[in-house]
Amino acid sequence: MEHATENKQDARLDCIVRDAQEELAALRRELARYRGLFDSARLIVGHEFTKPLTSLSGYLELVEERLGEAADEKERVYFSRMRDSIGRLEELVESFVQMLRVEQGAGDLHALERIDVAGLVERVRERFDEGASVIATHVEGPIPPVLIRRRCLEVVLENLVSNAIKHGGGPIRVSASLARERRGEAKDALLVVTVEDHGAGIPEDKLEEVFMPFFRLENGGGKTGLGLGLAVVKSIVTIMSGEIRLRSKPGEGTVVTVVIPISNDINTPSDTVG
Repeated sequence: MEHATENKQDARLDCIVRDAQEELAALRRELARYRGLFDSARLIVGHEFTKPLTSLSGYLELVEERLGEAADEKERVYFSRMRDSIGRLEELVESFVQMLRVEQGAGDLHALERIDVAGLVERVRERFDEGASVIATHVEGPIPPVLIRRRCLEVVLENLVSNAIKHGGGPIRVSASLARERRGEAKDALLVVTVEDHGAGIPEDKLEEVFMPFFRLENGGGKTGLGLGLAVVKSIVTIMSGEIRLRSKPGEGTVVTVVIPISNDINTPSDTVG
């Protein structure tokens, strides 16, 4: 009798295991399908949308050149609005491509590289500040080459600087340093990157909401953005096992600090974070 009962229990367990395996296989197929959809969406948005936008921008420039001084004030206003609209569409496309890459968890965002932090910070500054008058940089160092997801860090810096320019006020300061985390037994090396502006600032009750996709402050000052920059930054920092801190007051500007763990195969200073 006991043997028969054990056989029934084993049969039930086998049945449960088979059902679980079938469900797992179905979930894997569904995951593969969604990954394919994400990849297709990224390619469509990044490639097929960019081509007509580039053409529109080129045609607009050609029309402006042909009209030259013959264009009246109203026509020049229309041209300006068209350029702004094209710029917003290009920004939207780039932001969606970044978000799709983050959600998919693949591509160059995950590639580890040994990078020169000071050089990367300077390259990002040059992209946004050709006159070298709005953005100041400071790298506490020298910082030896660090092993990190280069593209991740680059996208984070680009979005934070772009956000500071749109909603902030000059001067903007970008700083980077190395520190050590000393919590419990951990003594991990950390890369600390800070972007500070002197703009309109953010009300205290909105500090968490600014990381939500498409959230925009109604009276944030500066240019109106799409509300994707900080959402992208938070997602990427999470991928890098880091954390993001935001300090802001209305009328006093905003300070965004990103703290990212890095490989401990380099000599780091004894400063403490956390």
